[in-house]
Amino acid sequence: MSSVAARSPSELSLSDLPRYPAVRTYMSSYEVSRIVQKCQKERDDALRREESSRDKLKRLEVSSRTQIQELKAKLKEATSENKNLHRTVKKLRIDLGLEGNPRFKGKVTKDIIRELQVQEDHCSHLKEDNHLLSVQLRQMLPVMVRTQEQNAELQSQLHQMQSKVTHLSQQNTQLSQQLQESHREREDLEKVHLRLKKSIEEAKSVTSRSVQTTTSIPVTLPTTYKRVPRESAGSQAAHLASEKRKASSGMSDSPPMSAGNTQKTHCRTLRNQS
Repeated sequence: MSSVAARSPSELSLSDLPRYPAVRTYMSSYEVSRIVQKCQKERDDALRREESSRDKLKRLEVSSRTQIQELKAKLKEATSENKNLHRTVKKLRIDLGLEGNPRFKGKVTKDIIRELQVQEDHCSHLKEDNHLLSVQLRQMLPVMVRTQEQNAELQSQLHQMQSKVTHLSQQNTQLSQQLQESHREREDLEKVHLRLKKSIEEAKSVTSRSVQTTTSIPVTLPTTYKRVPRESAGSQAAHLASEKRKASSGMSDSPPMSAGNTQKTHCRTLRNQS
């Protein structure tokens, strides 16, 4: 058995094959009828399955033919529509100047449509941003109105302040002019005062000399004549000196006089001297 197992199946012979008990070669009529009935049943089932499958196949063929015809018609319509679209796209490209535009030159319509879709999305985003900005602008409108009103009020106040400043500047110029005039009047008064002082000193010296001459020279006049001239001259000189002293004391005590008053007093003193 080990040698039989070692050899291959092609090398085995009939003598080497294992021997089994013999099979019975005859059957009864009942078994044969049973087998025949079974075969007939299988044949009928196969025929029924064949008929059903044939019907299904026919239905599938009909449906597939109709579908194929419909698809052919759709394909024909799609091809015609594609041709028409291709013609319209070509015409539109020429009309829009895309053929001569270097931006779209050499690009397929598909790429151009994609770019246009991207631009459309960008435009939609920009619309949303514009809507938000418009809402913010509506919210900021009252604030802007208030700021404009405040600006108008500030401008009016600024104009008022400018007018006040101009008025104050005019007053300042007037005051400066008055101050200059007062300085000039003061200088004139000081000059007049100096002249008056000199004239008073000269008058004092003249009166002192006249008093000395009158006291030193004896005058003898007859009794019938009155010594009116010299006494009157001396009395006039003494009176003039006393008036000048009073005037000098009054000038020192009293406030400074105007130019007209000083000129009047100076003329009066000169008249008295004469």
